[in-house]
Amino acid sequence: MLRLQSHLLSAVRAASPLLAACPHHHLQLHSTAAAATSKSAAPFAVEDYLVSTCGLTPAQALVSSKYLAHLKSPSKPDSVLAFFAEIGLEKDGVAAAIAKYPRVLCSKVRVTLAPRIAQLREIGLSPSQISRFIAIDPVVFVRPVIVSRLAFYLSYLGSYDKLHAAVKRYPYLLNQNVESVVRPNIVFLRQCGLSDHDIAKCFVTNPRMFLLEPECLKEIVMWADKLGVPRNSAMFRHVLMAICCVRQRRVGEKLDFLKKVFGCSEAEMSIAVRKMPFILSISEGKLSSTMEFLKMEVGLETAYIVQRPALLTYSMKLRLVPRHYVLKVLKEKELVKKDADFFTAIWKAEEKFIKKYLDPYKESVPGLTDAYAAACAGQVPPVL
Repeated sequence: MLRLQSHLLSAVRAASPLLAACPHHHLQLHSTAAAATSKSAAPFAVEDYLVSTCGLTPAQALVSSKYLAHLKSPSKPDSVLAFFAEIGLEKDGVAAAIAKYPRVLCSKVRVTLAPRIAQLREIGLSPSQISRFIAIDPVVFVRPVIVSRLAFYLSYLGSYDKLHAAVKRYPYLLNQNVESVVRPNIVFLRQCGLSDHDIAKCFVTNPRMFLLEPECLKEIVMWADKLGVPRNSAMFRHVLMAICCVRQRRVGEKLDFLKKVFGCSEAEMSIAVRKMPFILSISEGKLSSTMEFLKMEVGLETAYIVQRPALLTYSMKLRLVPRHYVLKVLKEKELVKKDADFFTAIWKAEEKFIKKYLDPYKESVPGLTDAYAAACAGQVPPVL
């Protein structure tokens, strides 16, 4: 700026013979110099910088800029971005990290960023993996303890992809104390008969279960025992994860509700849960409406549903109602047996369902395919 002002003053002196003859020109030159000086002193536009240089969306930049309002120049953010580029971090990952933690742009490269990146490289993460990770949890730059937790999970799970899936599913995973909570839970599950392979699968699918206080995890196992699920069975881990999805204090209430909606005994309800544990995580509203449809519209008996609880997991709109319509039409026209199995028609993949229940009847039941499509779209299909 000083150089610009000096240049302008030199220009003014050079033009002095003309200024006396034309004061209007003197005023115009003075205005030009003032405008140039004012332009050079324009404040740093943080929001524009976040969009044009960092790759944030305008909406993200609007939110993030509030945390960077104190910045008067791009010098510090420029040095951070240059460092990230130099070590090979991907732009998308960096942009996501900035959107989640804008203050990373104020970090000191030598004091904060470089040591943390070095630690992440030491535990085996590549620049690409670091990019993916900071997109989820950029707070790693200011919380060194996260690196040691990452090292533990990476060692236990055996691959970064599994770790990434777990952290993406439940970002709070890295906030929990490994030594006092996570390790004891893993030891307890081993004592229950689960192999490390099964525990790792549980971890990736439902990492929240490992963050529970050990006493809470023991209570979940107790409920699984009450349901009669053998600890050495393949279904045991699935039941544990399903129960974990229900707040511990509500497990008993959910089981009572299942008995009521099924209209069955506790023993029958336990059978259904053992066969399809994740019915525990289905909302009570969906369970009620689905059971009513299966019993009243389709005409299924409770015992049939208990043995095939997967029926309760399908979408009413996209699967149950449209396929029941097709099966009903075909039965009425005696094109399939009256006792054609409902569940067989439901569990088939869409392509196989069409091949078995629609394609063979295009000529004998014209319009059936279109009626099925209409039913899938939520429309009331015609009477064929």
